[in-house]
Amino acid sequence: MISAARSSYNSYSSMFNTTAADQPPAAEPPVGPAEPSAPRDLPTNPNGMGRDEFLKMLVAQLKNQDPLNPMDGKDMAAQLAQFSTVEQLLKMNESLDAQKSATAEMKDAIVSLEETQNERADELAQLIEGQMAMATVGKTGVTPGNNAWVDKEGNGTLVVDAGSLSGTGRITMINSKGEAVGQAIVGAVKPGQASFNVGDYEFDPPLEPGQYTYKFDVAKDGGLYQSATTYTAGRITGMKYENGNPILIIGDSLSVPMSQLTQIRA
Repeated sequence: MISAARSSYNSYSSMFNTTAADQPPAAEPPVGPAEPSAPRDLPTNPNGMGRDEFLKMLVAQLKNQDPLNPMDGKDMAAQLAQFSTVEQLLKMNESLDAQKSATAEMKDAIVSLEETQNERADELAQLIEGQMAMATVGKTGVTPGNNAWVDKEGNGTLVVDAGSLSGTGRITMINSKGEAVGQAIVGAVKPGQASFNVGDYEFDPPLEPGQYTYKFDVAKDGGLYQSATTYTAGRITGMKYENGNPILIIGDSLSVPMSQLTQIRA
């Protein structure tokens, strides 16, 4: 009986008494520094945390809090205050955006209104100028130049400005070829502007009807003649429009813009 007990003990001991050869090989230690883990890509919001994101975060925090250790009331109040501040800032930003848009629209409307007013003003100015030009037809227009017209009766208007000159005047009429075709002596000429009728003076030979250029000179006390400033004066026989501007026709041949008239005589 004792032998049987020993045999059982030896068998049991042999189960736990193993040699080094029977042990599995030990794991070798790593060689070199450990490789860093790959960075994690976190979701980002290019516009920052908005109202919806903040509210979702607060709700998730409340749902996942520890029932045995709930969020402190002060912390919740602070977060709610932050949420209220964010809400007010968002509304303020929306209000500023709306105001900016309204300001831009108002600016565009003002620019459009100014353009429309300028167009209407130009149209009104052209209309008024056209009416004024029509009213001058049949009258004598005066503009800078030295043209003169002689009618069948030998009459024609000359307008000159002697400036400070005074004395005896002399009229020289020149034809279309540049030839002097007649002269006449005028009596006492006073300083300043004056008009003369060609028919009141004697030309030798008499002037033929038509268009001329002329010179007007003044000499004092038998001295040398000096040139006076001359003007073109003639009957306005019609009107036309060029590029929306009224053009007066003087003496049936000379076109003069309305703006270049210096005088209108009956």
